[in-house]
Amino acid sequence: MNDSAWHWARLDRNGIALVQETEAALGADFVLAYGPGGPVADASILAGLAPVALTESELECLQGVESKLGIVAVAYSRAH
Repeated sequence: MNDSAWHWARLDRNGIALVQETEAALGADFVLAYGPGGPVADASILAGLAPVALTESELECLQGVESKLGIVAVAYSRAH
């Protein structure tokens, strides 16, 4: 991504399903997918969310999804 703004990834149904499976596998409330060309992501939606601490194997899972879909994925939980 060349500009400083983050953009939502454009995902097809299969990509959305994979992100949802990843959320469940990681025990995350949300996995947000960022990529080039989509709408600019509004940072205000991150209010009340915290990045999930991942084990090495969970990080590998997330990186596999990133590689497969060509995105940047971040797992979040609701801040308590």
